Amino acid sequence: MSTGLPPRRKALAAALTSATLLALTACGGSSGASGSGGDSVTVVSYGGDYQAAQQKALFDPYTAENKGVDVRTDSPTDYAKLKAMAEAGKPTWDVALVGNDFGHDTQAKWLEPIDYSVIDKNSIIDGYADKYRVAADIEGTVIAYRSDKYKTAPKTWADFFDTTTFPGKRGVYKWVAGGIIEGALLADGVAPDKLYPLDVKRALAKLDTIKNDIVWWDTSAQSQQNMSSGETPIAMAWVGRAVAAAKEAPVAIAWDQWLSQEGWWVVPKGADKAGAMKLIKYMVSEKAQLAQTELLPYGPVSKAAADKITAADHPNLPTSHLDTQIKVDDAWWAAHQDDIDKQFQAWLLQ
Repeated sequence: MSTGLPPRRKALAAALTSATLLALTACGGSSGASGSGGDSVTVVSYGGDYQAAQQKALFDPYTAENKGVDVRTDSPTDYAKLKAMAEAGKPTWDVALVGNDFGHDTQAKWLEPIDYSVIDKNSIIDGYADKYRVAADIEGTVIAYRSDKYKTAPKTWADFFDTTTFPGKRGVYKWVAGGIIEGALLADGVAPDKLYPLDVKRALAKLDTIKNDIVWWDTSAQSQQNMSSGETPIAMAWVGRAVAAAKEAPVAIAWDQWLSQEGWWVVPKGADKAGAMKLIKYMVSEKAQLAQTELLPYGPVSKAAADKITAADHPNLPTSHLDTQIKVDDAWWAAHQDDIDKQFQAWLLQ
């Protein structure tokens, strides 16, 4: 797996060198050291509008309700930095937001187990509370399309690969673990519950059928721009970008087959675990999750919050469509991504 930024947020900043990271951990870094008597906790997120929304919905209210506790922030998340901090025994982050590809048993040596005596696991939607991580929100990779380009709306990955019924360029994320392998197999008739282990050879053969129609995107901003301009009238996209594109152009979302995607909270090994667990407990609470949903187009992980949000009022929230969600096996990817990426990169060069 990559040791840099979460791949789906990699455009936010460049990874630091290992030497710089070790120097930062040795001198305490710039975000404030943890373990300062419980009066402060440092959280790192992705920056930008996303973190600004978290500040308003999560961090500021927590500080207001816990007098004397200072929530310090940093950005962006960087896996290499997190690992270096944990290995040096001096983490300056107490809580870190990571992508789907982090927080598994393979990364256990850098992480503290989640304390479910503090955090009520039963209050969280099933599948979003793991040994070393708790979901921060429920996102998704969806099929988005220009409703002014097609008389019949595409609904499934089979439609995405049907260039006769749905002509035009396809926007595709140029990252092997970003969902396109699963999408290709679903289009080729593989049942959602039979996806893993992924048949990569079969997926790449299916991708051959649309290779000349693909417009690759590396950043989510590119995917949004390409949908808004009409360059890609149909695209795989992160739901947040699809919703944003819909404000600029007639872009709609197909929710019949969408792939799971989330942000996850983890606690670096050696951090202020008690302070971290208290903050996470608050951030996944009903109140905090409802506040966050008002600012971000992502579903809440709190069962109670999800129960209060109706599909009629929020038709493009992932939690309004959990019945059609196809879960990506993050742990499987964590164990196999490097090998599959080699096959994918070779296929790109053919």
